Amino acid sequence: MSSHVYETTIRLQHVDGAGVVFFARFFELAHLAYEHMLESLGHALPADLGRAALILPIVHAESDYRASLRMGERVRVEVSVRAVKSRSFTLDYLVRKEDGAEAAQLSTVHVAVDTATGKATRLPEELAAALGQRAGM
Repeated sequence: MSSHVYETTIRLQHVDGAGVVFFARFFELAHLAYEHMLESLGHALPADLGRAALILPIVHAESDYRASLRMGERVRVEVSVRAVKSRSFTLDYLVRKEDGAEAAQLSTVHVAVDTATGKATRLPEELAAALGQRAGM
């Protein structure tokens, strides 16, 4: 299983009054890494999600925090595809400090939803294949 790597710097908007990354901002970092991975697979999110025929909302998310991050720190977010099913996929994220120490582990489950019906639908074949390849399936 290969992971996709997204690197960024912790910015002012990520930190709370104590100067450390607010817990929910780890999901923001994960989502940026997810979008970056989709782009690398040739499946960028549409510019106008309101007109998209299919959306991929998160239906489950979880996280464990290992170390604080502060403004100005460089981080690396490693995204791995854990599972691909007919209508959903699960991603794992590992947020690392510049020295390689783990700051957080997160996971998200995304479900394909037909915007016309609001019901779960099959993942597009091309996306499922690209994710499956990333997962080594």
